[in-house]
Amino acid sequence: MKSISVELFAYPWDILDEGEAPFLDQCLKLGVNRVHVAASYHSGKFLLPRNTRARVYFPEPGVLYFRAPAAAWNGGLDQPVSDLAATGWLEQLATGASARGIELSAWTVFFHNSALGARYPELTVQNAFGDRYPFALCPTQPRVRDHGAALCRSLAALGFFAGIDLETIGYLGYVHGYHHEVTAIPLGPMEKFLLSLCFCPSCRAGGEAADIEMEPLAEEVRRLLMCRMRSDDAAGSNMDSAEHLATLLVMQPSLQQLIRFRMDMVTALVKRLSFESGTMRLAGFTSSFVGSPSNIWMEGISPAGLKQMVECFHLLAYAPEADDVNADLVFFLAMMRDPDLLNLTLNLGLPVTTTLAQAAAKVEFARRQGVRRFSFFNYGFLGEGRLRWIQDLARLVREAS
Repeated sequence: MKSISVELFAYPWDILDEGEAPFLDQCLKLGVNRVHVAASYHSGKFLLPRNTRARVYFPEPGVLYFRAPAAAWNGGLDQPVSDLAATGWLEQLATGASARGIELSAWTVFFHNSALGARYPELTVQNAFGDRYPFALCPTQPRVRDHGAALCRSLAALGFFAGIDLETIGYLGYVHGYHHEVTAIPLGPMEKFLLSLCFCPSCRAGGEAADIEMEPLAEEVRRLLMCRMRSDDAAGSNMDSAEHLATLLVMQPSLQQLIRFRMDMVTALVKRLSFESGTMRLAGFTSSFVGSPSNIWMEGISPAGLKQMVECFHLLAYAPEADDVNADLVFFLAMMRDPDLLNLTLNLGLPVTTTLAQAAAKVEFARRQGVRRFSFFNYGFLGEGRLRWIQDLARLVREAS
């Protein structure tokens, strides 16, 4: 039986604020044996209860937190580099982590990047109406795929990390939480998915090469969406139903082909990234914008297709109720047939987790299903009391195993 692993997600600014050595000592105290540290991230607005330098923090949009070796970065896009990269924080963290027996993973946000989307609008997702989504690079685009390869190659060249977390490696969708985002008409799962489909030139060319009639499909997507939009609020409360989407998928062969094409593109990309990463192990995510892992196909992610190339998938257990998290876990295990491929990732903050008992119920259920890896999000977001919950949960799973 594999040993229990307790893992923690953290941002560079929180590590720098506390100091690399005190941070790592805190990790040991909490029972953490692996840290997933942000190597590349998107944008945000964060309230930091324990940080001494900032209470409300706005990360630099879409930056790297390391300096990539020039040769390894060949083919990468012109991604901005944070000023934090020059502080030596990563080198000191890697040295201290090695001395303490703590592994590091490069938590890497790949294609969710508004800074790069603004710089390279021609590389972003383009919906059926021709509108671009600047927050989402399209993984069908050859230059975007080369950029992903450069990220992995550069992280491998640093020699600091045991693995790379592949966040947003697929196709991002319409729902994003954009600045002052407004949608004043009802949208259900079908409409949100159709608005998420990419018809950029690369997707059109790739789809046509796969014998998909892309323009007739785009025309049908536009027709369906306009029918819903013109209905306004006549749609009523049925907008939360997934039945419309399921029916559409069954009855639309071209849409089925496009979904398979997207999964094939992402699977082939991850195969390339696995090669570029050398000895580093890759980790996937069971969701990004889609919520439940049952919807991960919307992002072009095929867990069955990727499971030979990743050491695990992070199940983002961000539903408040334990029953919902447990149902997602059972669904994913049924698909993958191997609990070693699952890392239960819990958000211990409010409003997701209200009590320690609530978190413990999720952890205990996963442990009984054979899960041995547990991650916690996020070091900088948690107050002192909730940070100590990690120690309590680590003790729970280790003593019970």
